[in-house]
Amino acid sequence: MRIFGKALPPNAATLLGTNIVLLVICVPVLLTNHGWSTALDSASLASALRILVRLIAVGLFCQIVFYYHELYNLQVVRNFGEQLWRLLSAIGIAMLVLAGVYAMVPALSPGRDALLGLAPALIAVVVITRLVIVSGRRTRVGIIGPEASCDAVLKTIESCPEWNMELVRRYDADDVPSPEMASHLDRVIVCAEARQTPQLIERLTDLKMRGIRVETAARFYEETTGRVQVDEIRPEWFVFSSGFENGRCKRMVKRCFDLFAAGLMLIAAVPWMLLAVVVIIIEGKGPILFCQDRIGLHGKVFRILKFRTMVPAPADATPQWTASNDMRITRVGQLMRTFRIDELPQLLNVLRGEMSLVGPRPEQPYFCELLAENIPFYHQRHTIPPGLTGWAQVRYQYGATIEESKRKLEFDLFYVKHLSIWLDLAILFETLKVVLVGRGAK
Repeated sequence: MRIFGKALPPNAATLLGTNIVLLVICVPVLLTNHGWSTALDSASLASALRILVRLIAVGLFCQIVFYYHELYNLQVVRNFGEQLWRLLSAIGIAMLVLAGVYAMVPALSPGRDALLGLAPALIAVVVITRLVIVSGRRTRVGIIGPEASCDAVLKTIESCPEWNMELVRRYDADDVPSPEMASHLDRVIVCAEARQTPQLIERLTDLKMRGIRVETAARFYEETTGRVQVDEIRPEWFVFSSGFENGRCKRMVKRCFDLFAAGLMLIAAVPWMLLAVVVIIIEGKGPILFCQDRIGLHGKVFRILKFRTMVPAPADATPQWTASNDMRITRVGQLMRTFRIDELPQLLNVLRGEMSLVGPRPEQPYFCELLAENIPFYHQRHTIPPGLTGWAQVRYQYGATIEESKRKLEFDLFYVKHLSIWLDLAILFETLKVVLVGRGAK
């Protein structure tokens, strides 16, 4: 199942869908049932309808709070103590926010009785659905390929426990079981190094026709990790793989969305930008803005704008990645980097068409040349405009080595392949959570 272009583990998708149905539809309807049954005239029906709409709005708000508290992250859900703490915290925050809103605007409240019934309903739904859904049977997996490739797939299975999979057996290309012998399997993963013999293709066809899911390791990595495994793809994969659709209509929609959203964000960010200017001036140690050459769409160089967060480097200094606890970062700069305030001037880059709100992070020309020499397919990330935020930024840490940059490229290629306005919205939604908790900054 995909939500806004993101593949979700089956249990997580079921959990999310069940909670939406129960908390946004069923619980509001049940809590207003008395109002419907006792309504005698149109005024009473209208009152019951208003209460229902307000409870639906409360249910949607609670879903957002649960999401930001990682209550749909199955790795969190399977830890009872952490799940309980996050659940109580989420409900407490939701109730405090709602109490504040209703205190300021009493007309929005669905009523005391409805709210009193809502709290235990929230707890009951969240707890019961997680007990029932998360404890489901594991997906049984078979892997076909040489031992080294199978070990890589197994490592991914172990690093993605939210997909609830277990390895049943490894197979060579010559000993793939018949459908009768493989009835205990739910999924078969074929590594790129497996020998594609006619016998293997015939046996895999039989397995697929019997309802067993058969897929390549590249497809498996893409779905479970949200990234493209560079080592598992070939140049022709870009041509014959699904996705990578970046037609004129899609580009136009993305550009219109960038102009509209960036304009609104720039207006909303003015107070924070003025505050940043003041504190940078007070701290001194250099100019307010930091301008630097970056590589943009199709390798074109542009000047990126940021609030300065570091002590200015000498003009002839060799570029270097930012490290943890980098001594070049000022005290004010560290705070701005934590909450991404230093990135706000890049909204001007977006309005000028040099960047998009969502896309691969633009790199310096020096690092682009270095990484292109060491990482295959690196230049493919430049086939779309660079972004203020992106799939790699919300799913992975800051890349400060070639190996980390390779991992970020895998996320970037996933984004390029699945480019859509829905995925952009999901990334922006996730970015807000990253900013609020100050995660991933250096």
